Amino acid sequence: MKLNIKKSKAKENFNWSILLMISITSIMAGIYRDGFAALFPFLQKDFNLTRAQLGLHSTLFYFTSAFVAIYAGRLVDLKGSKWGLMLGSSIMGIFYILHSIIPNFTAVLFMAALTGLSVSLNLPTVNKCIVSWFPQKQRSTALGLQSMAFPTGGLLGAILLPYLGSIFGWRKTIILPGLMALLLVLFISHFYQEKRKINNHLQENFKDNVSFWKYFLQLIKNRELIKISGFGFFLGMMGNSITAHFTLFLFLDYGLSETVAGVGFAIVQLGSIVGRAAWGIFCDKILESDKRKTFLYMGLLFTIITMILSLVLKNYNPPMVILFFLAFLVGFFGYGWPGLFNASVTETVGEDNVGIAIGLASLFMRSGMMLAPPIFGYIADLRGSYDFSWFLLGIIMFVASLGQYLSFSKK
Repeated sequence: MKLNIKKSKAKENFNWSILLMISITSIMAGIYRDGFAALFPFLQKDFNLTRAQLGLHSTLFYFTSAFVAIYAGRLVDLKGSKWGLMLGSSIMGIFYILHSIIPNFTAVLFMAALTGLSVSLNLPTVNKCIVSWFPQKQRSTALGLQSMAFPTGGLLGAILLPYLGSIFGWRKTIILPGLMALLLVLFISHFYQEKRKINNHLQENFKDNVSFWKYFLQLIKNRELIKISGFGFFLGMMGNSITAHFTLFLFLDYGLSETVAGVGFAIVQLGSIVGRAAWGIFCDKILESDKRKTFLYMGLLFTIITMILSLVLKNYNPPMVILFFLAFLVGFFGYGWPGLFNASVTETVGEDNVGIAIGLASLFMRSGMMLAPPIFGYIADLRGSYDFSWFLLGIIMFVASLGQYLSFSKK
């Protein structure tokens, strides 16, 4: 009896070790996905770029990750989580480092597109890991904790990258996270274990030669999955407009230095980290896991913040403490949704199809991430400030949040 208890505790401890390992891979991805935007002021000076041009970086980053997301998710279902973790981290590390030798902004965009391949693998892989290793009663907690990894990477990137960039230049700075990502591949190779039942399932799938398109056609008939994926398009618009432009918003509209603007963006990431945990607890404990209401409240509160940024601040020269407080709220209300979104997606399918379902939802979400930043920046270029960009984004999210509340199942 005691031996069984010890085995059970050892297994549970290993589960949380797995969560830590996959969260580190997401932190490394977050340093580029969210943290690299903190280096935009350096790139803007280096290449003499407009807001819209810098917004194209996010577009190209998500272009490849969006259109290979479904297939990447299915590959993770078939080949396993360890394969996805190692390949994703390898791609990330190699293209991090190649950023240091690129000659112009066109090459930066090309590197962004290639680096996006790593994120297309990371999201379905980490969700597959959690569903595989954690029982149902622990998955919401595990997904909520893991979803904090990306903004943690963004927070670290926003604090460290501008500081190191001011000392060594942005090209040398980006080499460091690249080397860390490649070291992570060796760590995963040595310590990560694929769960046996998943391996057995993989072998059965390969023997039966199950068609990718068969699973895909089944998924697009899943109405709840399609509805949450469609809402993900608007969540992606909101989230990536924030990460692509908030540093530039502080740098260009309020004249903060590159380093201080980076600190402001780090506070956005801090708000996102706190928000992901807080919204998850609020959803489960206060709203009895009603994600429809949670998304509605989140969208309405974000709309209020955008009205302040667009209609109130433009008539004043607010002190830095007010800007930083609003930065925290932007992250809390505008980028606290990924854990809830991923949990909503995984609830619409069985365990065997988690990877491809996350891939399909990511296609919608990343399409929004891809389209919004250059438009958000172009509107700001036309007006010479970001005020109307914030206003328009707030109105869109008000309509999208209300729409999902009215159309989603009450389940």
